[in-house]
Amino acid sequence: MPQPGTFLSRATHVRSMERKKVGEVFHFFGHIGVAAIKLTDGSLAVGDTVQIQGPTTNLEQPVDSLQIEHGAVSNAAQGQEVGMKVRDRVREKDFVYKLVGPSEAAPAPKTAARKPVAKKAPPKKARPKKRTEKKRAAKKRRAKSPTRARKASRAPRKRARPSSRKSRRRSR
Repeated sequence: MPQPGTFLSRATHVRSMERKKVGEVFHFFGHIGVAAIKLTDGSLAVGDTVQIQGPTTNLEQPVDSLQIEHGAVSNAAQGQEVGMKVRDRVREKDFVYKLVGPSEAAPAPKTAARKPVAKKAPPKKARPKKRTEKKRAAKKRRAKSPTRARKASRAPRKRARPSSRKSRRRSR
């Protein structure tokens, strides 16, 4: 039986294999189909079966090849960054899990029960600045009094023809 907090895909559940997090995808090279993986929690070797899972990704496949700095390797330890050929697109921040048999899986560390988090009230709307309120009031006064004389304005600038670059420079 899987530990609480361990989620298994349907295919994994049928084979009764457990998974252990070994790392995270930090880059995907789409043109060659290679995932760059940072091994944060475990090691990886050629022949292991991995599951790469994220919000929109769920890929399960055996490790066919591993590379470190363009050199082929058979296994990689925790803390190393490896390149792995993948069959399908994966995304950055996807988690990489190694699928292991139930007898090989290490017991999961017990974690303290989390307390339910109370929902926070939505933030209050910020009050408008006083300067803005004054501007609004002045604008309303101007709109109400049509007898007020308008300021004399300059004559509008002549527009340059769109096809003439020289005239455009001159008009600026």
